[in-house]
Amino acid sequence: MSGIAGWVDRGRDLTREGAAAAVMTARLVTRGRHGEALWSSRSAVLGHRADALDRAGAQPAVVREDGEPIAVITFDGVLYNASELRSLLASDGRRGPLETDAELVLRAYLRWGPAAAERLEGMFAFAVWDVRESALLLCRDRFGVKPLSYLPLPEGVLFASEVAALAAHPLVSTELDAEGLCSVLAQVRRPGHAVLRGLREVRPAHVVRFGRDGVTERRYWALEARPHTQDLAGTIETARGLLDDAIAREAGAGTPSVLLSGGLDSSALTGLVAEVAGGAPRTFTVSFGDSAAAVPDRPFAQAVVERVGCDHREVLVEPGELTDPLVLDAVLAAKDFPSPFGDKNLTPYLFYRRVAEHSPVALSGEAADAVFGGLISEQERASAGHRTFPWIERARTFGMAHGIGNGLFDAGLLDELGFASFCAERYQEAVDEVQHLSGAPDDDRRAREIDHLHMTRLYEQAVNHSERLGAAAGLQVRFPFSDHRLFGYLYNVPWRMKSFDGRDKSLLRTIARDLLPASVLDRPKVPFPITYHAGYKQSLTARLRRLLEDPGAPVLPLLDLSAAQRTADDPRALDRGGWLGRADVEMVLQLDGWMRTRQIVLAL
Repeated sequence: MSGIAGWVDRGRDLTREGAAAAVMTARLVTRGRHGEALWSSRSAVLGHRADALDRAGAQPAVVREDGEPIAVITFDGVLYNASELRSLLASDGRRGPLETDAELVLRAYLRWGPAAAERLEGMFAFAVWDVRESALLLCRDRFGVKPLSYLPLPEGVLFASEVAALAAHPLVSTELDAEGLCSVLAQVRRPGHAVLRGLREVRPAHVVRFGRDGVTERRYWALEARPHTQDLAGTIETARGLLDDAIAREAGAGTPSVLLSGGLDSSALTGLVAEVAGGAPRTFTVSFGDSAAAVPDRPFAQAVVERVGCDHREVLVEPGELTDPLVLDAVLAAKDFPSPFGDKNLTPYLFYRRVAEHSPVALSGEAADAVFGGLISEQERASAGHRTFPWIERARTFGMAHGIGNGLFDAGLLDELGFASFCAERYQEAVDEVQHLSGAPDDDRRAREIDHLHMTRLYEQAVNHSERLGAAAGLQVRFPFSDHRLFGYLYNVPWRMKSFDGRDKSLLRTIARDLLPASVLDRPKVPFPITYHAGYKQSLTARLRRLLEDPGAPVLPLLDLSAAQRTADDPRALDRGGWLGRADVEMVLQLDGWMRTRQIVLAL
């Protein structure tokens, strides 16, 4: 795990500005806790902060010719096709090591230029400073698992893995305008835009080049609509082969570890890993010390462990840990922006921290829902005329007019901000990206749209959420189901095949049929377990009351104070819709904490 940062400015002598770059790099501590390094020249500074177990190598890495640097890289991530790249680059005539992922990517850039991105397999974000051309290249993996934001400058650019690192630079203004606030509350952003005013994000599967001739942006991969010509048996065989290949690449050598919840996705992954790796994996399951999880996962996970023969460990999260101020601050820092998910953030962080004591890398079953069509209900697939995202529609069925976590914000203010219009515009923007085959049935068109929406817009609340929390906890979490070949293939499989037996994720159930107990195969989808411990809910209302009593709380101008006070006085409001009622409080508390720690200024 690591974080990257840097500064290019042709109008300044950056050899004199080392303090600002060093502060940015130091703020990447949530992604790398054990060391940092800077490379600097007159026009560019590249920084890197790493975890002790980071295997990308010493960074920033430099390639020299005649003793002079010609290119420098700072890299965050892991390559899954390192051996193939090493073979290709060994004959390029250049001298120098090709041992680490950072060195491989830098040499790939020197050989193929920006087109090198298309040859990289893995999860990554990196920056290359080309000394010869006085140009900076920023790049992000196909699904944007690794984060990377930037701020264009008149004669250059600032960039970093975390917005917190950018916010530490004197040239960055931490202003939250109407669009930024809508982005936070909707949990959806305009493509390429960050939450704070003026900040941008490198879009997934994009390279952005900053040269003397200006800024250019290029997409190097996209989901494409293609006819599906295989029958059901062939489809199952192909999907299994692609999944096996993804697991083999991401598991690497040795005995892999798997995060096992007892649900279909993680259980199928566990069984497949055992077959692909030729031995049972280590598995880890989270449980609560007060036995108050909403769904009893333990029997299902245990059934998988017994069937596969895993080396299994159960990780216990005690109720008091979920209210520890240090844990609350660590999770907010790890996520880099507020969200309404509360202990759905806290529990994985604590879980990953314990797993990291045994293993530096673990495989996760996340993204299987989007890949195998597990997020589409029959009603959503059959309906037409949608005007917003499916997850906002679902929240409305629980009386949440503005989506999850927004029930305590001033409705009049949201109208003034144009929140509904913002969501509608972002939705239409997303739908317009979807390619359709001519003559495709309506159910296939709708299923394709929902798959695309979840993978390109909701993904950040799942896979990116886990990557950030894992990095902060010292655990590299990998996601075999998010392999671009697998998703690109299944994206074009007709809906009738994805649910050929009348159930969701029919293909995955069939692939795992001989690997898992029937109880797990037949288990309906359940959410990540949350605690219903009374102490946690009491903590939420107590924190809300303290916030309402603080006239300097930065979030106060945004709230419906009467509604917030009623919730603080009556904890029963937290139980609306299961965990959804308390999401309203979680969002207020996280937004307030984020605005305080980042010194956010409202510019509405």
